[in-house]
Amino acid sequence: MTILEWIVIIGASIFVICFILLLFFLFQLLSQNNKLKKMPKKLPKNKSKRRRIIRLKKEISKKRKRSLVGIAVFFILSVAAGGGTYYAYFYQSVSLTSENENDIVRSYYLLRDFQQELEAAGNQSEEETASLQNIRYLATNLSSYNTSAASNLNTVEGQSALNRYFNALSELGINATRESQNFYGNPELVAEFIADIERTIGYETTAFDYYRVNQSALESELSDGE
Repeated sequence: MTILEWIVIIGASIFVICFILLLFFLFQLLSQNNKLKKMPKKLPKNKSKRRRIIRLKKEISKKRKRSLVGIAVFFILSVAAGGGTYYAYFYQSVSLTSENENDIVRSYYLLRDFQQELEAAGNQSEEETASLQNIRYLATNLSSYNTSAASNLNTVEGQSALNRYFNALSELGINATRESQNFYGNPELVAEFIADIERTIGYETTAFDYYRVNQSALESELSDGE
């Protein structure tokens, strides 16, 4: 369970407890107000009865003040816990899990390495063992994205964007695995796959925009590695 999930669970628990205590103090206040209304407005002439009524009014007034303080405190705590829990839940729903984050960072480099290998293969008249091994390795890794899926903690829109990207990566890898030996000296086939790569990058852009992925940092690391 992630830290955000714990925050949501703990925050929701605190909110429920504070809300219950808020209702308790509110019920107490209503009960005390009701008791004050039932007490005689005019004090009796009998001294003992008068003292007893005055004492009861003071006791009820003290309890009433404590109830008002309790209402104020637990109202503030309920709002704070509820707001914090909602914010954590919202942030979680539009943020990548660590697993999904690793998936998309890895896919970013795989996709561009694969594109470079394909373009190089299209310009070669004969198959080269090292190049073929690279293409098969990259294609296999891309096809493995058929087991990747967006977290169900994310919004429906976010899940859809990420799953569409993962499916496109998987489909690209599976098709490339079948055609791995046919790219050499075959610019037409390479062009078809480059078009598929560009379409996949379109899905990537949508997912990256939704989850606010820092693509500039990825591009910088890619440039440094070249």
